[in-house]
Order: sequence, then structure tokens, then C-alpha cells
Amino acid sequence: MRELVYVSEAKLRQLLPDLPKRARGLRDVEAEVTTPVGGFKVGKAAREAEPGLAGAVARLEASERAPKWFADPDVRPGQWVHFEAPMSYGVVVGAATFLDVGEPVDGYPSGGQLRLLLHGSSAHLLGAGHPEHRTGRDVTFSLWLHFTHALREANVENGRSDLDDNQLFHGWLKRVLRWLDQEFQPRYTAAWVAGYARVTARIPTPSGTVLAATPLYVEHVEPPA
Repeated sequence: MRELVYVSEAKLRQLLPDLPKRARGLRDVEAEVTTPVGGFKVGKAAREAEPGLAGAVARLEASERAPKWFADPDVRPGQWVHFEAPMSYGVVVGAATFLDVGEPVDGYPSGGQLRLLLHGSSAHLLGAGHPEHRTGRDVTFSLWLHFTHALREANVENGRSDLDDNQLFHGWLKRVLRWLDQEFQPRYTAAWVAGYARVTARIPTPSGTVLAATPLYVEHVEPPA
């Protein structure tokens, strides 16, 4: 049984402009992606193939922007990656946020040295209880900036934040990761997920690298054998 957690219809439409208005194409032709830690299924054929996730992935894989493995050291912002990792997730001030385990575990030796941080709209989470909070059309900023603003708000005390722009990619990022680790407790709650995402930031830190990306989709998968 396929268990999708997050699907960005906006990204699907970018890859498949002719996608029907209501994307029923989540039941797709079966395909398998092989990664350094195992393989995962892109879809299962319940009927004839129709546009949807597998079609979007196939077009992406065949393009000049074919995704790299997320742990590839050459990955840079703007590029697509595919990933498979143990992650926890939740909603932080309107942002769907996924964080990997911050230490090496079975099948995930890069844990801690490379932190995978996924962010997107909570409206793209599948299931009930995730209301969409739209911004005005005159508000334009990158998804990464939206995400950092959202996490900045999570650190506000008494209506004022003690963080400034100069701290954003230094001590502030460390504080944010510590806060997310405390809130999500990925050491105990992380489940194996896989999917595709577009990189929004690659940030070196004293303890390793933080790779931030916004997903096309995320789904539960079995841990690598």
C-alpha cells in the first residue's frame, strides 16, 4: 500500500502543464528508483497509466535537470534531488517541516554530518487538520525566506524576537535545529520516507552541512534492507 505524506500540486503542474485540474493521477505506472541506500517505488498501476507523480518524475529524470542523490556533495540550490531518509515532520507556523535524524543510524550513515531539512506549505500535507494560510499576492519571497521567517516566529518571546538578520545563518540556524530536534524528537519518532525535492539552500556549519529543500512529494517507505 502506498502512503503519501505530502504532494505539491503546484510543482506537478510545472512538470506536467496538461495535468487535469484535480490531480487524480496519484495512481500511476509502477517505477522504481535505485539509491545508494536501496530502492523505492514511485507508483503502482491500479489501472492504465495517467498523468501524475510517475509521469512528473519520468519527465524530470529525462530532462537536463535530472535529480541527483541528495547527499551528493555537488548538489547546489535550484537543483532537484531524490532522497530516502528517516525523518520526522510537523507544521511550524504554516510551514510543513521535515527533519532527518541528527546522528548515524542503520542505513543512514550521513545522519548528523548532513542534516536534511524539507519545507513547504502545510496545505500540501495529505489528510485532515492542515488548514491553508494564504499570503497576499503582493507578498513575494522565496520559499527558503518564507521558511526562515516562519521559524523566526517560533522563537518569539513576549511578542519580540531576540534574533537579527546577522544571526540568520550562524548561531540562529544552530538554535533552530536544536529547537526542531526538541520539538520533533526525530531520534524516537522518525520514519523512513522518500521522494523528490528542489534544493533551496546548502549551508555549511561547524558540525556539517544543512541541506534545505522543498519537496515535490514525500511518501513512507520501508527501511533499507
